Amino acid sequence: MMKSKTSTQTQSKLALSDSRRVLGIDPGFGRIGVAVLNKQGILFSNCIETNRKLSHQKRLFEIGETIRKITEKWKPRDLAIESLFFNQNTTNALKVAEARGVIMYEAERAGLEIFEYSPQAIKIAVTGYGKADKIQMESMVKKLVNLPKKSLKRLDDEIDAIAVGITHLASKKSI
Repeated sequence: MMKSKTSTQTQSKLALSDSRRVLGIDPGFGRIGVAVLNKQGILFSNCIETNRKLSHQKRLFEIGETIRKITEKWKPRDLAIESLFFNQNTTNALKVAEARGVIMYEAERAGLEIFEYSPQAIKIAVTGYGKADKIQMESMVKKLVNLPKKSLKRLDDEIDAIAVGITHLASKKSI
């Protein structure tokens, strides 16, 4: 009788497929941080950057198409998205709100369960301090998950998306 041998790559694919995947999003308009995580770690992370030369509607469409491709490829079950935080710039806040609407539409279309987290809740979950700065957040994200090597530097938006995913997994007791 011949014994079958499972490769390490196949074993890790099996391990990844049997835990709940979350799509973490740091919403924006010009740049949107995205990350797909499960309790084993980061499966994918990136920053969606829309083309400033395109019309507003085309940029929203581009965001939706990219989110659709990510959900189709990675098949997350949950969307964890940062809730909208209003600053002084209301014009930008409205654009971000519209982008969040497109993202939530695509998540609902893909059958994802949607969870929202405030910036303060994310900071508390990741650092234990609700007023943590970007440097503290990045430092703790690097301690909590093994960030895969990238040829380009990660932008804050991508780190924030990973933090949103970590927050969700921790709140669901998945890590």
